[in-house]
Amino acid sequence: MYAGCDLGTVTAKVVIIEGNDIVAAMILPYKNLPKQAAVEVFEKALSKAGLTPDKIDYCVSTGFGKKAVSYADAVSPEVICLNRAFRLLNTDVRTIIDVGGQNMRALNISDIGKVINSTANEKCASGTGKFIEVMARALELSLDQVSRLPFEATDPVAITSQCGVFAESEVITHVNDGKEKENIVAGIALSVAGKVSSLVRRISLDEKVAMVGGVSLNTGVVKSVENELGIKLAELEGDPLIYGAFGAALMAEEKHKAV
Repeated sequence: MYAGCDLGTVTAKVVIIEGNDIVAAMILPYKNLPKQAAVEVFEKALSKAGLTPDKIDYCVSTGFGKKAVSYADAVSPEVICLNRAFRLLNTDVRTIIDVGGQNMRALNISDIGKVINSTANEKCASGTGKFIEVMARALELSLDQVSRLPFEATDPVAITSQCGVFAESEVITHVNDGKEKENIVAGIALSVAGKVSSLVRRISLDEKVAMVGGVSLNTGVVKSVENELGIKLAELEGDPLIYGAFGAALMAEEKHKAV
């Protein structure tokens, strides 16, 4: 049995595998204490699988907080783990977009499974899940509403600020000016899509293109990204939130067998 833990800034994910099969997968949102979140999500995954910690032969951690996973035997970069997961689950994907809670990245993989280009934006949360959460709170909407409402928009408003703080003020101004919330949310989706697309254009846009991470669950943003890039994103095998953790588990098996 092997485990992978992807400790992000918003959620902790653990996947336990036997061979290439997922035995258990667990996602735990958290707001602080990443070390504790890593432990809790691991315990929940073990409980779900009916296992004890001694049944795990090796564990690899990845993600923003990978060094905070106390039970991991090794760490691995996010791009390596994502590539490893896609090599098994979606072999025809050549460009991967990963947009999480506070960072985003994009990478190209070759037809033989090598990472050939990668880029990331980790210094600013603009365009990430945290940015969308802040906008949702400003509009007093749920994340589900923020995901759905862009499809009801008739005249999307422009969100021009690059900084999340200024964008929030801009959104509040639109509300005070009587703009419809669906048009404001559509503008937010377009703003996020613009930032994602700008990042992707730093590398090659090689089809098929796939998107993972928490923002990939926002259907309004996904549609806007597709329109911005002029492509249809690939359908994924499995939950887009656990690709990093699954890849880390696969890396755990490789590293253990190499010892």
